[in-house]
Amino acid sequence: MNIQKTLTAGAISGAFLICQSQGVTLASDDFSYPDGSLVPNGGWANHSGAEGDLLVAGGAAVIQHGTPSEDANLVFDAQAGGVITATFDITVNDDSVIGTGGTDYEYFAHFFTSGSFNFRSRLDVVAPNDTGDYSLGLSSQTSTAEATLVSDFNFGDTVSVSLSFDLADGTGSLTVNGETISGSANDPGQSINAIGFRQSDSSNNEKVIVDNLVVSTNVPEPSTALLGGMALLGLLRRRR
Repeated sequence: MNIQKTLTAGAISGAFLICQSQGVTLASDDFSYPDGSLVPNGGWANHSGAEGDLLVAGGAAVIQHGTPSEDANLVFDAQAGGVITATFDITVNDDSVIGTGGTDYEYFAHFFTSGSFNFRSRLDVVAPNDTGDYSLGLSSQTSTAEATLVSDFNFGDTVSVSLSFDLADGTGSLTVNGETISGSANDPGQSINAIGFRQSDSSNNEKVIVDNLVVSTNVPEPSTALLGGMALLGLLRRRR
């Protein structure tokens, strides 16, 4: 009887220690469409601007700042808790180094609630810190970047970004090459169900090429060890 109790306790404690969070994919797109308008391919929809101006070229989305412009979004299952993360590759091109200026809002991607302008985790192209062509900035909610990466990047380089929004405290975050920055925590309890791409008319009007988009959320799920432990517990109870 003592051996049985020991095995039972070990099975339960070991199983729950290995329980972990696993990502659930909400949406994805590799933009493998014919060259032309992104909308309505893959469920993308216009929510502002001139429909048909946000393009696909060479199997990637092309966010070209300038006039005319279009904003488009991809809807996924609404999320009211946890952390939403979008990973994607970008390549930025322009004919001059990105300049400074408080009115040059060059954010090009964000989460939001469809049917509103409740934008969250705005991702900006910002002026470089040193000798690069540009850097990246983030704002949890506002148009102006609240935080900027230390790293600089060069035009033509492929940069893999991870853009997140924590629904519990309203904080946006950005991770690139192991460096993470965060915006201010504010306005928790939102319901987010879309990722948006934005084109605008700004001082630089750079081109941002986007590919390999995956939107996911983390939820706690039982691991294989947990399921095995519960099965062992059932067997022990049957023996008893």
